[in-house]
Amino acid sequence: MPAAKVYSIVDVEILDPALFQKYVDGHQKTLEPFGGRFLVAGGNFDVIEGDWTPKTVVIHEWPNREAFQKWYNSDDYTPWKQIRHQAAKANVIVVDGL
Repeated sequence: MPAAKVYSIVDVEILDPALFQKYVDGHQKTLEPFGGRFLVAGGNFDVIEGDWTPKTVVIHEWPNREAFQKWYNSDDYTPWKQIRHQAAKANVIVVDGL
């Protein structure tokens, strides 16, 4: 049985909007070679229950956990990750799909 898809969920607090936009525009092309794709990206949401107050939520789908890890640690993504670290604070998790 193939590995279940995984999802990266990111809560981003943007500190430098112009630099963060550079990150957004530049890093998107790094996802596809690893099988990643955007499912959600935005700040328009409703908290239904609990006290989590995300700023901007991003969800990506990946073929498996290995694909996510290869992308996250890839030479292609590393410079963009460094820009993101300058432009924003983020919480990132990876969760298995069903």
